[in-house]
Amino acid sequence: MNVDFIDIALVSLIFAIVGYYAYLRYREEKHKQEQQLIPMLEAYKERFLREKEEFKEKAQHFKKLMEEVEEEWRRIKANIPNYKWSEEDKKYLKELKGTDFERTFTVMFHILGFKTDEPPIFKDHNIDLIIETNKDKICVDFIDFTQIKKINEKYLQDLEKGRKKYSCKSVWILTNTDVPENIEKLIYKYDMNLFEFNQIVKFFPSYKIVIDYDRNRTKFHNFELLHKETQDEIIRRDYWVKEVEEKLEEAKKKKMKNHAN
Repeated sequence: MNVDFIDIALVSLIFAIVGYYAYLRYREEKHKQEQQLIPMLEAYKERFLREKEEFKEKAQHFKKLMEEVEEEWRRIKANIPNYKWSEEDKKYLKELKGTDFERTFTVMFHILGFKTDEPPIFKDHNIDLIIETNKDKICVDFIDFTQIKKINEKYLQDLEKGRKKYSCKSVWILTNTDVPENIEKLIYKYDMNLFEFNQIVKFFPSYKIVIDYDRNRTKFHNFELLHKETQDEIIRRDYWVKEVEEKLEEAKKKKMKNHAN
């Protein structure tokens, strides 16, 4: 019994010593962390402030690039009369089909200053686009060279219903081919405006202005996205700096309290 009691006492003593040593190590590590906390927080604050300034510079850079692209776009618009149709351009126009033809001239109308909108129902009453000037609305139907023969009395009557439905003053039919005389007479019978291949080449700038527009707008939107991302990074740094400052204040108060004790 005496041997068992001594063994237990020895084991208890060893555990007590180990526990006390662990406690001392814990206090030492905690004290070390408390000593390092303020310098660490100050280092974080300095880093976040530095990064904020770097992102500010990047944001200003992207804003400047956006302004340069906008100036380029103003030069393109001012240069519209010089976008003449070359023979190569005319060949390209004659080969446009379907959505490519529609999209090219939808953008063209936008470039020329028209407000553009699509019918809420796809190709409602054969109408592809509704353009608007300061005073009037115009219903537009795009018909490529593969579809021109589908124009007949029923087709035009449906277009007329669409014109009334959307309160358009007139209907414009755009096609990239030469229109047979019988179809042309039928269109004029319904008092609609026809822009066939020759009229498009005469009254519209070359399709290449659409290519320049797309390239310009793509650059602008890319720079706009990068500018927004850098602005978001600035906001994050502001939040992080505020958070670190609050923790710094708490750490300094705690340190003063410990010194007072």
